[in-house]
Amino acid sequence: MSRIPAGELLDERYEVMGSLGQGGMAQVYRAFDRHLEREVALKVLRPHLTEADSERFRREIMTLAKLSHPNIVSIYDLGRGDHVYFVMELVSGGTFTDLGPLGADPEPLTHFLDSATAVAEALAYVHRLGMVHRDLTPRNILLTPEGHPKVMDFGLVQLAEASRQLTRTGLTLGTPQYMAPEQAQGGATGAHTDLYALGAVLYKTVTGAAPFEAENDLTLLYQHVYGALTPAHELNPALPKSLSELIEALLAKDPRERPASGERVADALRTIKAERLRGSSAQRLGGPGQQGVLPGGPINPGKLARVWSVKLPEGPQWPGAITAAEGFLLLGLRSEEVVVLRPSDGGVQTRFATDDEVNSAVVSASGTLLYTSRAGSVSAHEWPGGELRWRDETAGAAGLLTYAGALFLSTDGGLERRTLSGDLLWRYPSSAAATAPTVCGTTLCYLTHSGWLHCVGLDGEGRFKVELGEVMAQPAAKDELLLLPERGGDLHAFDMARLELRWTYDMEGPLWASPLAWGPLVYSVSWAGVMRCLSLSSGDDVWAVPLGARVTATPILASGVLYVATETGELHALDARGGGRLFHDQVSASPVQASPLVLGDTLLVAALDGTVRAYRA
Repeated sequence: MSRIPAGELLDERYEVMGSLGQGGMAQVYRAFDRHLEREVALKVLRPHLTEADSERFRREIMTLAKLSHPNIVSIYDLGRGDHVYFVMELVSGGTFTDLGPLGADPEPLTHFLDSATAVAEALAYVHRLGMVHRDLTPRNILLTPEGHPKVMDFGLVQLAEASRQLTRTGLTLGTPQYMAPEQAQGGATGAHTDLYALGAVLYKTVTGAAPFEAENDLTLLYQHVYGALTPAHELNPALPKSLSELIEALLAKDPRERPASGERVADALRTIKAERLRGSSAQRLGGPGQQGVLPGGPINPGKLARVWSVKLPEGPQWPGAITAAEGFLLLGLRSEEVVVLRPSDGGVQTRFATDDEVNSAVVSASGTLLYTSRAGSVSAHEWPGGELRWRDETAGAAGLLTYAGALFLSTDGGLERRTLSGDLLWRYPSSAAATAPTVCGTTLCYLTHSGWLHCVGLDGEGRFKVELGEVMAQPAAKDELLLLPERGGDLHAFDMARLELRWTYDMEGPLWASPLAWGPLVYSVSWAGVMRCLSLSSGDDVWAVPLGARVTATPILASGVLYVATETGELHALDARGGGRLFHDQVSASPVQASPLVLGDTLLVAALDGTVRAYRA
């Protein structure tokens, strides 16, 4: 098919700007609509189509143009001149699979689940109208620049009657990697066919691999009909088991075993989202990537007010954080105890003694509370009773992380993977660890006191190591970038794909607080007392706000608001996009060294002297 050159004007209205791609039936162009002065996409059919094909195409497009759904690409016009084409909304933010491979931190997981829900609802809408897409692939689910999905390319959509005619003639259409078994065999297609394809798209997005791979289309179709599926969570341990099970149900060979409708899929995705958001507060800084972004939070931080305040013997210390389990607050204290508080009024639910000062966040996993102490021990208590399940006083632990159903310990001898019962599975040797592990993709990364970054696979095999300066603060991971805060004040963005530094920024003061990553932005604050927002991709300045005090506690971010606590006991709330000051309060005369927490609409802060305060708008 010869391309239409840039600059050509179709029907005295649409100026072709360039090619966006092509398929077997058509060429797609970016164009400028001179009448409405906006960019659009043109899909121009190949010229060899018969008049009957062209007329059928026009009828179908006129039907599709009546669709009205926020997650379906809008059709604007139908060409009736020398070229057979239609004009549609231009969507330029990438394909659906750009949302993955999926990690376990709240922000990317929430975005993925919201997007998948939107696609399921779009399919449900089409199916209620008696239509079937029949070629749902990642390239047919595009993202807007804001990241919202739009289903498009209904070239294989048939109205119910037309679909039955195609089935009778034995015609098989679709893309082999995403084709349902019944479609591959030329059988009857319907809503269940699109739901299988949706499962294949979700599988590819969360794991980075298609459900089945083969050297040719025929073998690939055979795999869809007869091949055994590897569960998605086996390829990506960060996935919630419930999400993996939903994808597996969508990819059932028998259409009757798949979810009954797109609405059912959307409901299941919402349930998974709610489960995961409830659990995100159980880990320090929201998840294994240590991004510092938490769900929920006060909607109007400018109207925050104290709702209760309690005084404990002592408070949590650096590098700790307030966490939660089943809605209760968990604080590991310098006074050699773990205290569990009710978030409604700050009342003590339970408390239990530890072997030394707690120097980590208390994390919750599978009915177990885990933490490390100043003496280097690691302890596990039953939840909610608090009974000691096991303690290893010889672990030499510097930090811990629960991930993929296991416990990862950074120790004075390197990195260990253990069961949640404390049994050793493997050990990766190195010099003494300075930080807990951070997960970047499927790689565990931690820093040693001697200044080395070690990156280790989930199997315990070392992948690479990089020498840096002295590091004390926890790294954070976002979009294949590992954010590395040197104690001396340099913040590095290390590209894990290219194994090279992308940028370095001098924070002009020692870094004890970890960096945060949110969308295209990164936040960091040093002992110089200036909160800085940088571009994640380039390290360029976005904004800076002087706080007038040193900061040790890693800030948190929720609902677009940064919450920063200082060594002078102050609490600041800043607009994460522009840096505007939204709220300020004196929590205590004592330093705040542990990261705050948002739990629902409540903000919680704990000072070193044991003052714990709750704020709501």
